[in-house]
Amino acid sequence: MIRLALPKGRNLEPALAALAAAGLELPVASAERALRFTLEADELEVLMLKDWDLPLYVGYGVADFGVVGSDVLGEVDGDLLGPLTLAAGHCRLSLIGRPGSVPRPGSQVRLATKYPRLARRWVAQQSWSAEIVELAGSVELAPLLELAEVAVDIVQTGRTLQANGLVELEVLQPVAPTLVVNRASYPRHRDRLNSLFRRLEVAGVAQ
Repeated sequence: MIRLALPKGRNLEPALAALAAAGLELPVASAERALRFTLEADELEVLMLKDWDLPLYVGYGVADFGVVGSDVLGEVDGDLLGPLTLAAGHCRLSLIGRPGSVPRPGSQVRLATKYPRLARRWVAQQSWSAEIVELAGSVELAPLLELAEVAVDIVQTGRTLQANGLVELEVLQPVAPTLVVNRASYPRHRDRLNSLFRRLEVAGVAQ
């Protein structure tokens, strides 16, 4: 039996589609409702986790492998193998704010985000500085309600920004669903995992 961790939220659909293309059909209805379920014929147990918890479950060996956003991997500590990136579900981590709100060189601003570590590393390379305001969600509201001048958040289509009078000021980095594997689990399940990785690559749904 091998244990797979899948993310609730925006990365679930591309993960399920990629696995299906590789010949591993998972019951979508069960994936949406259950915390865990088992496919006896495939000798597979599936855990449904929040993105931010998933690297910890894989890192501690509770799950053998999983799919998680590269944004989360950049924010959460963990010594994981990341052999493949899925072809679908890409978005970007961007600096957002009101039009014309790019910080001036030498200035200091407040920057709201749920990615404080990524934001600090990026701000350290800029010509301006920032006080980081950490939020758990509703990051777009921060510049709208003047909690912060700018924010760092995930942007997919940009429609939410446009609807609220905000713009994408700069892209920090691309973000993609990433396959992660526990280092101790890989030798135990090498043949099975490598077979899955090859099928994903052949199907053109991962690289």
